[in-house]
Amino acid sequence: MTDPTSEALTGLTRPGMGTENAGPALRALTRMVRPRTVVEVGAGSSTLHLLLGLRDARAEAAQDRCIIDGGTVAPERASVLHPRSAVADYTPKLLVVDDISVPGTSADRVREAARDLALDDMLTFIERDFFALTDEELDGWGPLDLVWLDAGTQGDDAAFLTSLWPRVAPGGTIVLHEPYLATTVETSDQQGDTRVAARIVPTPLLQELRRQVAAPDSGMDVLALNEPHKHRQTGLLLLRKHGAWERDRGASFADELRALGETGSAEPPRLGGPPHTRPRSGGEDRADRVLAALADATRRSVYSAVVLRPDTAQGVGERLGMSSERVVKALGALRGAGLVTHTQSGWAPVDDVWREASPRRSKPPAPATIPVRRGKRRVFLENVVQLFEPRRRYPEGAVNDLLREVHPDVAALRRYLVEERLLARADGQYWRP
Repeated sequence: MTDPTSEALTGLTRPGMGTENAGPALRALTRMVRPRTVVEVGAGSSTLHLLLGLRDARAEAAQDRCIIDGGTVAPERASVLHPRSAVADYTPKLLVVDDISVPGTSADRVREAARDLALDDMLTFIERDFFALTDEELDGWGPLDLVWLDAGTQGDDAAFLTSLWPRVAPGGTIVLHEPYLATTVETSDQQGDTRVAARIVPTPLLQELRRQVAAPDSGMDVLALNEPHKHRQTGLLLLRKHGAWERDRGASFADELRALGETGSAEPPRLGGPPHTRPRSGGEDRADRVLAALADATRRSVYSAVVLRPDTAQGVGERLGMSSERVVKALGALRGAGLVTHTQSGWAPVDDVWREASPRRSKPPAPATIPVRRGKRRVFLENVVQLFEPRRRYPEGAVNDLLREVHPDVAALRRYLVEERLLARADGQYWRP
């Protein structure tokens, strides 16, 4: 007996074109995150995978509500469920944008396939060019929980992200296809002879996103999944927006383990290279290394001893009543962060590190006018709010002084920042949450 779902997917899938892994992965991801609003740019077989994932999630949500309401007895499942699962019915929707302009695709057949599988109640097909949509139309979609981008060039993807990222809900995810590309590069040997070689490299978009996510308070995660057996149509790129509940709590790894009842002396994982081998591109990078080095109580004690009196590792250990092994290990980490240096007379503090680590506020470029369209204005405001240090409280006069560097209409800027919840306000003070 023929399976209607398999038959529909076979009819929409071009054999060998590289979606054999991406499609099922999208279906599994959709079921996993249980989104309410999904957007797809570029219809095709992936549309059906997304709808099937929503169908799976909807059926699972109904079962979970029965368990939480007491209609079904399933103690193990009940033990892992969030009570919020029973608050309201789960009614997901998929918005697909495609102008059906690319010949040879299956975009024009997805609506019929969705109807045949009784999935069309979750589908809204928008047969238009994405870039012809207005900000008002995009705002009407509401917060976006999951976005799948599979249309256009690298430049198009960058424009999609600029438009959609401000509309992604906290905790939401954007998925893109093909984060790697095949290209040719010139290599040289020790004799100076050059040759041309083929390489699989990250796309320009992936490189740029990795640079941005490395910045403090980027508010996002980037994960690139590769398919090493292919050089085209390879892998998935996931970009996830942080929620407010994911902010750094400020406590050290060891302190949090103790708070959880783990009494061992586990060290935090060091997955990157040693601190001194990392590129030092500015004060923010240096400040991060300094804070990371001083997050450990042992290293703080050793650093304090060196600041009070430069000394050998043995002398520091004797003054602190600490083993030489612990002192040497701490000094290595402190040197990697640029806090101490080794001289002929022993270990000494490096004073310049504090000047180099001090924050330097960057000023966003001043536009001729504040953008009128909400989407563009939101992107502009996200740049403006970088003038404010997170969680620091500013009186209104100080806010005006900062905003005047951007635009003379400080009252409008203040209002927009508060309306977009980029700044909070209470008792005459403002702060960046």
